[in-house]
Formats: sequence, structure tokens, C-alpha cells
Amino acid sequence: MFALLLLILAAGYLTWSLVCLELNYRRARAIGIPLFRLPIDPLNILFQIFESHVWEVLDRLPVKGVLPQWTTYARRGWFFEDKADTFLRLGKVWAIVTPVGIYIQLADPEAIGDVLSRRMDFPRPTEPYKILEVFGPCISTAEAENWARHRKVLAAPFNKSIMSFVWSESLQQAQDLIEAWTKDKVHSFSKDTRTLSLNVLAAEGFNKPFNFRHWKGNEKHSDAKLSYRDALQIILDNALLLLVLRPKLLSSRFLPQSWQRVGKAAAAFQGYMRQMLDEEMQSLNQGAKGSGSLMTSLVRAGDAYSTGRSGVNDRTKGLSVDEIFGNIFVINFAGHDTTANTLAFAILLLAAHPEVQTWLTQEARYVCKDTKPETWQYNELFPRLVRCQAVMQMCKCIAAFMRRTTIRITTQTRFASSHRDGLRSVQQVLEKHWSLHERAHILHGLTDPKSVQG
Repeated sequence: MFALLLLILAAGYLTWSLVCLELNYRRARAIGIPLFRLPIDPLNILFQIFESHVWEVLDRLPVKGVLPQWTTYARRGWFFEDKADTFLRLGKVWAIVTPVGIYIQLADPEAIGDVLSRRMDFPRPTEPYKILEVFGPCISTAEAENWARHRKVLAAPFNKSIMSFVWSESLQQAQDLIEAWTKDKVHSFSKDTRTLSLNVLAAEGFNKPFNFRHWKGNEKHSDAKLSYRDALQIILDNALLLLVLRPKLLSSRFLPQSWQRVGKAAAAFQGYMRQMLDEEMQSLNQGAKGSGSLMTSLVRAGDAYSTGRSGVNDRTKGLSVDEIFGNIFVINFAGHDTTANTLAFAILLLAAHPEVQTWLTQEARYVCKDTKPETWQYNELFPRLVRCQAVMQMCKCIAAFMRRTTIRITTQTRFASSHRDGLRSVQQVLEKHWSLHERAHILHGLTDPKSVQG
């Protein structure tokens, strides 16, 4: 009976997904651009959990060339492998249609700039990032004025004035990494680059300097007293578990010990955040300048926190304690992870292309001469390392970003009047940035919202 119920639910979900997919496809046809049907949305939580395992199995089977073309876009990170291939084949704009929505892909700098400049027409979607609110609201889930409030606080310490410190700390960590790799074999370059980026971020952002620690595959952290770095490392290594189950549930004694360790690490990390907050507040209250790190900026924002009143033009100012904790986590999670992935990709690609290694080495030797790393100055050397900067720009770990607008149809298959602005926003961008010949194809059936039929 239970198995039959599960089968009915699965069949119902599949049917509903196919119906939604077809409805969205009919909506997307009105835009007049090339389309791909994708039967499952890439942001589906269950799909994100099992997607890598599914492809691990399929990649071992002789199915290459047999799978339908839409499977290319069902892979996580398909942008990196696809590069510009689809755009070269289909043009500067096309779309992926899923049961949840329509994902229009743009590859035109001016059009993208136009979308980004019109923040009210094309806001950043926040729903997919709600899962990041492990310790509190953060910049990733803030919208409109709240986003500007968060950004004002977080952007303050990340400016050119602190880049010299980041440069020096990065040089020291890189030298320690090279020394460890020279003395011992490389057990995991990805874990070592994660350690490097974590140490630099901890030192610059939170005034928590650490020596580089080479990963040898047998590290064990004592549960008695986890350091800030160890607690954060456990959290980052088990991020998916933490994001899905949350710290409170992971602390349950009914869960496996390995899961409880993640819960203990989350509790320890929150304790360190509160300790850093208290220390920085005490320092500022005594008239000191503070550490000058991100924590200083967060504490000042907390001190200035006030909520807007209903019916009054007052706006919320500063950050609440929960928002401070939420932002500390998301900076460590997102900022550290993107930096670590960039370094890991760079090392892999350099290993695969020794000619690029030689090309970069020539520049480094020319710019640095025979001087020691301790004498290298950021303001003097970094602007001259143009080859290094160019290579890092070629393969970014974040190959795409999302903006959204609303296009809905009523049961009479016409665009609802309250949602026509979304359609017009898409239309205006397409009209502005493509030639008449391209526009004739792209805008077919889109010029008049009232004329759109399902």
C-alpha cells in the first residue's frame, strides 16, 4: 500500500512537472529565441543533491552521443565546459525552459550591462540563496534597500588600502605551501589551496592569522576544543549537510557521530563569532581604532543598528547581531570557496598547459628580477603582472550570474496587465542591443503583449 502511494505521488509529480514545462515552453515561444526544454529545474534541491552521482554513473556508460542535447545543460557548471559554444551556434541570446521558469542566456556585454544597471526591472533572485541563512540574514538574501545596507557595511574594509596586507599574507602562505610541497608529496592540491585562501581571509577579514598547515590525508580535529580555523574548516567541508539540516538539528544525539561533529563545529564557530564581536566592541568602546578588519566594520554597523518605523520614512540602518553572524558565515563560505576554486582551477590548467607556465614565468622573472619575496611590494609589482591577471580572467570559477523579471500569462493565455512590465523589460533589452535582422527573429510575436497567444 505504501509503495503504491509513493508510486502515485511520483507519477503525480512527474505529470505536474511536464504540464508546467509545457506551459512555460508556450510562454517562452512568444519571445522568439532558440529554446531548450529541461525536464527538471537545476535549482531543484533533490536534483542538486543527486545530480553529481547520476552523472558519475552515466559518464562510465557508453552513452556519449546518444543522450539528448538538453542533458548538456543539466550538468552543474555546464557553463565552464560549454564556454561560448552554444552562443556561437545559436546566437547571443537563447533560453532554457524548465518546469519552474525560463532561463534566458545572454552573451552580449552591452546587453548584460543594461540588465545590471536596471536593478528594479531585473532584481537579483534571492530565493535560491535562502538556504545560506544558517546563522542569520545576509547580503546574499537581501533585496533592494536591504541589499544596499548590507553592501555598504561589507564593502568598506575590502578596498585598495588593504590590498598590500592581502598581498603580503598571500605571499607568505604561498611560500609555506611551496615549501610543504617540496618536502613532501602533494596529497591534495585542492585542500591545500583551500587552506591557503582560508588563512588569508581569516587574517585579513577577522584578524585571525594562522600558519599554513599541509593536508596529509589523516587530519583529525579534537572535539574537546576546536580552534576558529578547525571549526570553520569542518563547516566548509560539510557545508551541504549544514545548509540542509541546520546546526540545531545536527547537535541531536540521535544522529551519527560524524554529523554531530558538524553540529559541534557550528556551535563552536558561532561562539567564536560572538567572542570576536564582544572583543571588537570592547576595543571600540575604549576609544581604540579597532583591528581595521571586516569585524570592525561589522561592529560599527551593529552599533548604528536601528529599524525603520512603519508609516515613517526612516530606513533600517546598520546591521543586527543576527545579520552580522549571517554575513560572517556567508563571506567565509562564498568568498573563501570561490577563491579556493579559482586557485585549484588555475593549478590544474597550468599543469595541463606547460607553455602557459613558461609564458607566465618569463613575466614573473622580468618583473621581480632576482629579488626576494619579502621585498615585493603590491603597488609596485602587481600592476605589472598583466599576463597573470589576464590568465586569471580567462577561467573564472563563476561563469554566470542570475537576474530575474516576471512574465506571466492568465488562463485566457494573455499576459496579465500587472505583469506586463517584465515582458517589456525583456523586450527593451533585446530591441536595444541587436541589429534589425537579428531583432526580426528575436522579437517575433513579442512586439505587442496583447497579441501574444499561448
